[in-house]
Amino acid sequence: MTQLKTILFFILLISFPRQSYAVNFYDGARAPKGLYFLTYTSYYYADKTTDSKAKTAKADYEYSKFEELLRFCYYTPDLVLTAFFPAGYVHNGYYDVSSGGIGDINLGAGYFLPVKQADILPMLFVKFPTGVYDSGKSVNYGSNQYDIKPCLFLYKAVGRFSIDAAAKYYFRTENTGTKLTPGDELYLQLLFGWNISKICKAGPSFNWMKTENQKIDGVETRRSKKESFSLGGDFYLRLPIFSLTFTYLRDIRTKNTTKGDFFQVKTVRKF
Repeated sequence: MTQLKTILFFILLISFPRQSYAVNFYDGARAPKGLYFLTYTSYYYADKTTDSKAKTAKADYEYSKFEELLRFCYYTPDLVLTAFFPAGYVHNGYYDVSSGGIGDINLGAGYFLPVKQADILPMLFVKFPTGVYDSGKSVNYGSNQYDIKPCLFLYKAVGRFSIDAAAKYYFRTENTGTKLTPGDELYLQLLFGWNISKICKAGPSFNWMKTENQKIDGVETRRSKKESFSLGGDFYLRLPIFSLTFTYLRDIRTKNTTKGDFFQVKTVRKF
């Protein structure tokens, strides 16, 4: 039984990097036609992992992930085309394992719905296994598998207040190196905003994630579902040349995954 628990924990361990970017201000808002360049500089640190009952499984885990994400986005009045190019570094202090380099590229496209009451943007992303990966490591920056990710973004402004929301579902395919199929992931993200002035706004952010059970060589692994609920906030600042968004999220409750803090600085510039 002890050996079985060790194997199951290792299976969960190799798929821990599950951080999805929080919804930010104006993610689903219509933008003037043109090309935009965005950067996301993020850092995630978790000192513990949890089990299926949300209790601490590993203390002093010391998992950290630093990432620099470059994004190009082209807007027409209705069509949106985008591409993500990540690079980063992950480290697990508990097992003293690290991985870093080029990450998994994402390509996406979306089209605004003809609705006047709010901006509603369905999008479809595909993640490609371009990231650095070593099947012999328990921690990898790349995933060695494809994801198909339909998403729905919403933006609504009423006076000085705004709502940004996103629903994301990730269909995850098999890792051909380990024969592991990560469980499909569902994300629900919500951000309330209040315009402090003409150039800045702030508000609280809520993130919820849940996965299905994983599979090994097509066989489902029981009790491998992951779940997390995170709270935080965003602060947005519009400067003459570009805009800045500062994001902080803290994992309040997690199951079968890490529990930590997420920091991000996002910049946007229109060419």
